[in-house]
Formats: sequence, C-alpha cells, structure tokens
Amino acid sequence: MDVLPLISILSCILGGIGVILHTDYINKIIMFAFLEAGLIGLITSFYYLDVSIISSILEPIGTVILLLGALKYAHLKRTKKKYSSEVPILAR
Repeated sequence: MDVLPLISILSCILGGIGVILHTDYINKIIMFAFLEAGLIGLITSFYYLDVSIISSILEPIGTVILLLGALKYAHLKRTKKKYSSEVPILAR
C-alpha cells in the first residue's frame, strides 16, 4: 500500500480541522497552507504531475498574498480612529 496518499489525506484532514478550530487569522492561514500541501500530495499520488507542479508553484504565492492582506487588515484595524457618538450632518 502506498504511503503518500495516506499521509496526504491525513494532512488534508488535519489542515481542515485546524482551519475550522483556530480563531487567530494567522493560524488559520498556516493551517490552510497545511491543507494545500496535503492536496498537492494527493494530486501527485494520482500522477497528475503537471497539475501538481503548477499547484506547488502557485500555492506559496497565494499564501503570501493572504498573509499580506491579513497584516494590512490588522494594521488598518489598529490605526482606525474612534469616532464619537455624534453623527455628522452631511446635507443642509
């Protein structure tokens, strides 16, 4: 019996459970990358090597873009001004 599909399925399951259970967005992105790595192993075990090559090239790029977006969101959330309870009048 092949070992690669079993390890890949285990990685996909653990990554999926981690994405569901973690509350911090950085941990979610890391577990999503873990899930994607298992998916690439699963694709490779079925001998779709061209799809596997493209996936393994594009997966880190997508993860970096997600991390940059998450960090930008955290920065905007930190520097957001707190408005008062008064609503400004926009029209007269």
